[in-house]
Amino acid sequence: REAQKTKGEGDAQASRVYAQAYSRNAEFYSFYRSMEAYKESFRNKSDVMVLDPSSDFFKYMRSPGRGK
Repeated sequence: REAQKTKGEGDAQASRVYAQAYSRNAEFYSFYRSMEAYKESFRNKSDVMVLDPSSDFFKYMRSPGRGK
């Protein structure tokens, strides 16, 4: 029970930090979250993903410095 409470408090604090980061610089926050998604998606080299190269998932890989 104590562990659940501690985890909940940590999750709440993380949410506040993410909200602050987003409000300060939405474009950087989007870039950072995309980098985290790439890291998680490509972690296991045996995984296979079928995605359209023009999908938003790859927006920061298309043209460096221009995530649009």
